[in-house]
Amino acid sequence: MRIGVDSYSYHRLLGEVRPGETAPADRLADGGLAVLAELRPLALDAVSLQTCYLPADAAAVEELRAEAAPMELTLAWGAPNGLELGASAPALEDLFRWIRLAADAGCETLRIVAGGPALRPRSDEWPDAVEPLRAAAERARDVGVTLALENHGDLTADQLTALLAAVDDEAVQVCFDSANAARVGDNVLTAARRLAPAVRMVHLKDIEPVEAASAAVAGPCSVPFGDGVIPLEELLRIFARSEPAPAIFVELGQLRPGADERQLVAQAVAWLRLHAAETT
Repeated sequence: MRIGVDSYSYHRLLGEVRPGETAPADRLADGGLAVLAELRPLALDAVSLQTCYLPADAAAVEELRAEAAPMELTLAWGAPNGLELGASAPALEDLFRWIRLAADAGCETLRIVAGGPALRPRSDEWPDAVEPLRAAAERARDVGVTLALENHGDLTADQLTALLAAVDDEAVQVCFDSANAARVGDNVLTAARRLAPAVRMVHLKDIEPVEAASAAVAGPCSVPFGDGVIPLEELLRIFARSEPAPAIFVELGQLRPGADERQLVAQAVAWLRLHAAETT
């Protein structure tokens, strides 16, 4: 089971301090090379870099791929609202651009999102995303890239399954986010089992109870792996049975005041190494 980290874990260090969080004492220089330098001591199998923190520049992305080696590089497109459930033509053009950049850099997977938590009240509009996703899938298939569509706090597992069926293209798979499943009211294990055959990658978070999140924060706070409400070991068993097994990326969401993302990431990677070995 391949273990990685998604760069959104360092969102505060990259200048994105969400409501309810405290500003960090220091910052990373950028969302690419500086993040890779931060992660290299963890000896990961893979790294996922959020494109919202990167320049849309072919030479820069190629440099990141070279610097990431031997880690597998995945790019994560679309924060915060992705295709806006199909309503944004500029977002689709930007996705086309990043599909090409991912392919040119030799990335096999590009994480994408149809919407985001702010669009959850409009989730019934998911059919509007079908045609844009078909167009993106065609572009991706032509250049050998697989799109991993995340449950991004916008769609339930049922809605995501219906969207995938409507798009009907193997170039569109799934990025399963454990916390986002809980945020939209899904049973996390039921959602994981339903989506598992299509899951290409996993964003694994452990969180406080969803109902503990206040209106002042953007979702439940991330906690050390094993201390929260997400059934992490059961999820690992579900995805370990997939063929091929998806890469598991540690990702942090909302951070409690005073939280240290570096410590949380290191703890999560150590927890995963121990429990992934037991699972397999």
